[in-house]
Amino acid sequence: MSKDNGGDSQTMTQKIDPAARKAWMDQLNESKRVAANLGVRQFADFDPLYMQGQNRLTELGLRPFDASSIQEFMNPYESEVIQNTLGDIEKSRLMSANQVANQANAAKAFGGSRYGVQQSLTDQAAIEQAAKTSAQMRQTGYGTAATLAMNARNLGLEGARSVMGAGTAQQQLAQARLDAARNLALEKLGITGAATSLQPANLGGTTTQPLYQNRGAGALGGAMAGYSMFGPYGALGGAILGGGLLG
Repeated sequence: MSKDNGGDSQTMTQKIDPAARKAWMDQLNESKRVAANLGVRQFADFDPLYMQGQNRLTELGLRPFDASSIQEFMNPYESEVIQNTLGDIEKSRLMSANQVANQANAAKAFGGSRYGVQQSLTDQAAIEQAAKTSAQMRQTGYGTAATLAMNARNLGLEGARSVMGAGTAQQQLAQARLDAARNLALEKLGITGAATSLQPANLGGTTTQPLYQNRGAGALGGAMAGYSMFGPYGALGGAILGGGLLG
């Protein structure tokens, strides 16, 4: 204890527990080692599935949707179906022609002008029906092929996107593995750092605190003690000693 400007002071020295200090220093050294050896962040390459899907998507996206795309989905038996239908129309025409001829024979007008008109009308109706039926069938076939081609194109695009999605998931998994391997040392450091809190309460040092005296209270207490023991003169002496008036 030392005097300072009329007031007493005391110096207190605090020391950290040696085991805690060692744990903190070990943590600090480990932090430096991990920081020095931390590898460069790595990035996973594109997964082969992703690249295949991307290539297919690019191929379909750049391919024009034209007549050649529709032609691939045309019914290969369309011409045969049309020919069979036209054959049925021709049979119907022949039946009508025979009926007109029979009626003309019955009326003894076969070969006459009226017979010729009836035959001409029958042939014309058959031709118009054949042309109309053929056009409708071809139009329907073309429309069906166009719809199938467009659906197939959309399915191809959607399939390519699905493959890319699967490739992306694989790439993310590979990236997670790379990150986990790189961050393993950091995770361990975080656990030990939490245990030591990285900053101990005090690493040691000294502090000086003044000790102030209440001279009035000391004099009063001394006077009361002196009076009880020695009377008025004792009270005077106790006040002087208790209040530190001679210090």
